[in-house]
Amino acid sequence: MTRQVIKGNLVLPEKVVEDGLLFIEDGRIVEILEASVAGDLPDSPAIIDYHGFWVTPGLIDVHLHGARGKEAMDGEVESIREMARHQASCGVTGFFPTTLTASQEALLRAIEAVRRASKESLPSEVLGVHLEGPYISQKRKGAQDPKYVREINQKELQDLKSVLGDLKTLVTLAPEVGQNLTYIPELVKSGWTVSVGHSDATYDEACKAFSAGANHATHLFNAWREFHHREPGGIGAALDEDQVFVELIADGIHIHPSFIRLAIFRKGVDRVCLITDSLKEVGLPDGTYTWGELQVVLKGREIRLKDSGVLAGSVLHLNHGVRNVLSWTGLSVPEVVRMATLTPAKSVGLEASVGSLEPGKKANVAIFDRNFETVATFVRGEKVYSGEGDRR
Repeated sequence: MTRQVIKGNLVLPEKVVEDGLLFIEDGRIVEILEASVAGDLPDSPAIIDYHGFWVTPGLIDVHLHGARGKEAMDGEVESIREMARHQASCGVTGFFPTTLTASQEALLRAIEAVRRASKESLPSEVLGVHLEGPYISQKRKGAQDPKYVREINQKELQDLKSVLGDLKTLVTLAPEVGQNLTYIPELVKSGWTVSVGHSDATYDEACKAFSAGANHATHLFNAWREFHHREPGGIGAALDEDQVFVELIADGIHIHPSFIRLAIFRKGVDRVCLITDSLKEVGLPDGTYTWGELQVVLKGREIRLKDSGVLAGSVLHLNHGVRNVLSWTGLSVPEVVRMATLTPAKSVGLEASVGSLEPGKKANVAIFDRNFETVATFVRGEKVYSGEGDRR
């Protein structure tokens, strides 16, 4: 039985244990102790000392498309591997590769690659797949390709289920489009997490979707009906319904910090999921790139469709999103970290195995400096990434 101990400022769901000891055996967390008792431990193994650093659960991103020139829509396992390597460098130990609105053939190819990658031991685990469309609103398509926007049909749905198998699935849809609303109970019964997004739904239409079983809102405020005091639309419904988890892109570009605060202080940290919605241009130089059958332009921290200038995802690192929210809200480190770990895990039903430093869970751990730059990343107790600040 392999045993190791990580020492540092342990970020638990409700508090920080300074210079705490995290005991790991066979890839699982088995015990958490105060440093003061370390001298009383018989046969204590060597301690990996990260004194002064944050020791957090590995971050979890349930919405990202790609990195370093690779994306889920490539339909290649190697692309998912490269995405996983990048995620490890951000302290992300689990993620949902996210597809685009595309042809059924392209979607099935992408899902098959994600499913195969989910069986591999990667530096960041593939926890599931996020189908962002194609069942969305033409009016609120954002940067999605209008050519492939459509409503759900039973034949496509059965083909998707056949390829997905037991892969954890999150799907974004617009409930007001066609018969999409009527499919929500079936999708939920199949074990899918249903998210409202890219939607022009009214307040009442969105509430019907949440009553039908949808419990997630895709990148809230982006690609939604306008938030108005007389017709709050789907945004108002997502904020109003206590059971709904909402995604936020905390890059300072997609959403003004005041609306980040609005969402967090209305929903609470147990219902907000920090995401990146990052594209394959993460880690690439400024320039023009293809995105599906469209073109996007990366300039600095912004990436937009070439023809319309519409924002097209981000180049955000999730650990930097955590840093941003800390500076914008004044919340504690455990509260903000929870929005990038335990809360997204809960939103897709994975909180029993990942998302917090608790005995029995996977030893998926991230080490950050005070500026939330990644120092090291561990998956199931094995170090998978070592940053410049790591000399251990």
